[in-house]
Amino acid sequence: MLASATSINEIHSCLVLTNFVDSKISGASNTYSKEEMALIHLGLRRYGNYLDHDVIDPKLLKLYGGNASQAELMKKLFSRQQASFIHYLSDRYSEDKIPTDYAIAIKECSIKTGSQGDTALALKKAINTMTKH
Repeated sequence: MLASATSINEIHSCLVLTNFVDSKISGASNTYSKEEMALIHLGLRRYGNYLDHDVIDPKLLKLYGGNASQAELMKKLFSRQQASFIHYLSDRYSEDKIPTDYAIAIKECSIKTGSQGDTALALKKAINTMTKH
């Protein structure tokens, strides 16, 4: 899996960006139809879930030698950092339309983390929808 060569901080940054963009889509009704927003939400949420549970959790467990308590503590720290980062991005980026750069960055994340199957397909549809506007 490609994610094994990617640092946990890099993967977490991908998760934060994915969650941020997902949170902004709901306010973009002037840019995207309801169907497009649903498609984007589905792809971003599946990918975020994949990163969180299928990539980050196992990497943390491996990093802490299987110590689930330590891995959980680090995950809580990541969650606090994520909230701060999303707040920072929201302050700097108040428009509802998602810049193409963000969609491209999420696509690059997906290449690094090796998403596959339904998750990869849903994310591809989400990215294509975001970049066509």
